[in-house]
Amino acid sequence: MTADTVARLALSAAFEPGRESIGQAVAEFGAVAVVDDLDAGRGSAVGLATLQDRWLSADWLAGARTERDQCADRGIRISVPGQGSWPTQLDDLGDRAPLALRIMGSVDLRTAAARSVAMVGARSATQYGQWVAEDMSAHLAVLGWSVISGGAFGIDAACHHGALSVGGVSIAVSAGGVDRAIPASHSSLFDRLYRAGVVVGEVPIGSHPNRHRFLIRNRVIAALSPAVVVVEAATRSGALSTAREALSMGRVVAAVPGPVTSSMSAGCHALIRDTDAVLVTSADEVIRLVMPVGQKRNRPEDLELTFGQSRLLDSVGASPRELGVLAGSLSAVEQEVAADAFLLERWGLIKRVSTGWVLDRTPRV
Repeated sequence: MTADTVARLALSAAFEPGRESIGQAVAEFGAVAVVDDLDAGRGSAVGLATLQDRWLSADWLAGARTERDQCADRGIRISVPGQGSWPTQLDDLGDRAPLALRIMGSVDLRTAAARSVAMVGARSATQYGQWVAEDMSAHLAVLGWSVISGGAFGIDAACHHGALSVGGVSIAVSAGGVDRAIPASHSSLFDRLYRAGVVVGEVPIGSHPNRHRFLIRNRVIAALSPAVVVVEAATRSGALSTAREALSMGRVVAAVPGPVTSSMSAGCHALIRDTDAVLVTSADEVIRLVMPVGQKRNRPEDLELTFGQSRLLDSVGASPRELGVLAGSLSAVEQEVAADAFLLERWGLIKRVSTGWVLDRTPRV
């Protein structure tokens, strides 16, 4: 593990997630240089004078090395920007992006998140809301979409259960350490997520959440997926902060309507009425929002394709090619090729069929 990764682990342990001043310093000087200056009492040199005392209050680097070793022993993966495992859509958060991710589970996060829908809502959900969340999540999973949520009571739990119940993939973005069920009563759900999905977090393993961490992790849920669906939410629900984060990043945001007499749907109705959120009632409608049919076709030259995406597009032809074959021909990691393939699919350049991937020649207006 590189010095940059250890430095990022230390910074993410010392300071609460989402601090723009930390993100700005790391972007400008690099994580190792920021840590070196803080260690030397030169926090002002990297714009972090107000955080200097906090840094000197403990040996955060030693703690980071210990966490690194514990993660390795327990099969918990660590991902930082620039690595192949890093979900690059998180970079849309700018200086508020996570410094590092802790990842626990059997599924590759980057691949799963590339073709995903985030679904959130009230903890004190009604029976109606839980039924809609579970049913919609199950249908999305059957159609090959991962379901992202926050692992909490109510709508979150229903979303995870729905996807997992049909053998699909679900991603839980935790407000605490990825190695502990939050809430504790969800231990059986988290065990299922570890076996068939993945739990991701940005604070050290073993950490407890606090109110701030619940709110700030919502930005990660919003950034990970191309779409956020609010199933049920009161007017002051934390789920609405996820929707606002998604709207600010240009993500697709949708909301499920409920009875006009239900306070638990008032937040959804407000989203539909007052923002660009779209009313949805089914998984098919959600997918059509993310991958609309009949739109003007994207041209490769109009998109800022990465080198890997450009090579993959050149390798896909009129005849289906399986993912493993494509990865082999490109001498690339299969998980990275899968993530790029899902993005090219969303842009209407290629499509997945039963026998592999082909160029998408569907007529578009």
